[in-house]
Amino acid sequence: MPLGKGELTTTATSLHILELIVDHGWVTLRGLVEETGLAKSTVHKHLSTLRANDYIVKEGERYTLGLYFLTVGKRAVELRDSYQLVEQKVRELGSRTDAEVDFTVEENGRLILMFEAAGATNESTFGTGTEFFLHNTAAGKAILATYADSKRDEILDTQGLPATTNKTIQSREALHAELEQIRENGYALNDGECVEGYRTVSSVIKRPNGSVLGAISAGGPAYRIDQSRLKNELADHVRSATAEVTESLVEAQSTL
Repeated sequence: MPLGKGELTTTATSLHILELIVDHGWVTLRGLVEETGLAKSTVHKHLSTLRANDYIVKEGERYTLGLYFLTVGKRAVELRDSYQLVEQKVRELGSRTDAEVDFTVEENGRLILMFEAAGATNESTFGTGTEFFLHNTAAGKAILATYADSKRDEILDTQGLPATTNKTIQSREALHAELEQIRENGYALNDGECVEGYRTVSSVIKRPNGSVLGAISAGGPAYRIDQSRLKNELADHVRSATAEVTESLVEAQSTL
């Protein structure tokens, strides 16, 4: 079982044992010792750890996969289907509006661009994997508006309110007031708060359980996107797109 660059021996061993259980269905401690060539105590420790985390179960002297994998597999399918639906909608919206459209998610208090699309006469300003703050982006504010006060404050305590332009929100009071407006409108706006001269409108996509999957945004340079178009045409398109994806996710969940 050769290790690849950057792999941990302990993790690789546990995964190898899991793969053997997948292959055989049911295994014994003795059988795993013979097949892996590892010490009995070492194999037992790996099995105990996997059992403690519900990845495997023990019946008598035999081990097999736990039903937790059913949850993991279902979640993997759900996420894959979710992102496929969103990516398709982002591309459709880019073509329909000839604006820059993207999908972002929040992770560890930062906004991460997952994928993007642009119309025929437009080019994407950012790139996949680009990270942003939440407080100075339309998508970030749209997501923050859905969070409980405790989660929002935890993010702000960690990330702060760094200014990237002279329009960036610099106080929590101002941010809280805008988040309230976002909840009323159903969308968030960004007019040069993150990048000078760049405007976007954003709305969130929700999972069937009500949590936020991410946000779709549409916009572009101010010389191409005026305020009227941003607040009317693009806002309507973004809200419709996120509502359609949210509804599709609910329908997909009901068939699982």
